[in-house]
Amino acid sequence: MRGMKEKVYKYAPAILLSGGLFLWFVTVLIDRHYNYNQGLVWMPFVIFQVTISTICGILIKKLHQQVYTDSLTGLCNRRYFYTKLSELKSKAPVSLILLDIDNFKSINDTYGHLTGDRVLQQIADILQSNTRKNDIIARWGGEEFAVILPQTDVEEAFKIADRIRTTAENHIFSYEHITCKITVSVGIASAKEVDISTDQFFKIADKALYKAKEKKNFIVTVSES
Repeated sequence: MRGMKEKVYKYAPAILLSGGLFLWFVTVLIDRHYNYNQGLVWMPFVIFQVTISTICGILIKKLHQQVYTDSLTGLCNRRYFYTKLSELKSKAPVSLILLDIDNFKSINDTYGHLTGDRVLQQIADILQSNTRKNDIIARWGGEEFAVILPQTDVEEAFKIADRIRTTAENHIFSYEHITCKITVSVGIASAKEVDISTDQFFKIADKALYKAKEKKNFIVTVSES
């Protein structure tokens, strides 16, 4: 049901435009059938209706995107991510990656918050370029990110996470004349069964991330049977 609602929001402009065009088509047929010859009278109203419908559709789509999108990175936000995890958890095996930028506070303190924001945006780009089409990526909060990996066991999740970690380690982050290097720590929870709760799943991944942050630039995995 939720997937259907998302499609309605996504295609709202096309749906409302189609409705307006259908109204125009019906109006023309009625006008011709009864020989009203009032096309010039009706047409401005139909054009107005089609225009308003299309604008409303665009606004609906944008509002939906704003509700579920992080404004800085363009990734989905925590609210959308948590909902999708609850849905996709039924398609086990499923893995959850939690990623944290090491020593991010020092970047803000040394180079300023604008540079810190640019680092977050570039990390988002790295996540998008090193994950798959069906994976769900979110900015979880601050310098922490999360990725849902549907139909993915712990071994495959580790490979994806290590690719992200290595790419971040080798990337030169830049903003205007400032450049810096960063590393990330990653915690992974993987479930083979569907009976684990969403909250518990997050707790497992969070504990794994906490252990990874003790070493930094490191990955810790936990697999639940």
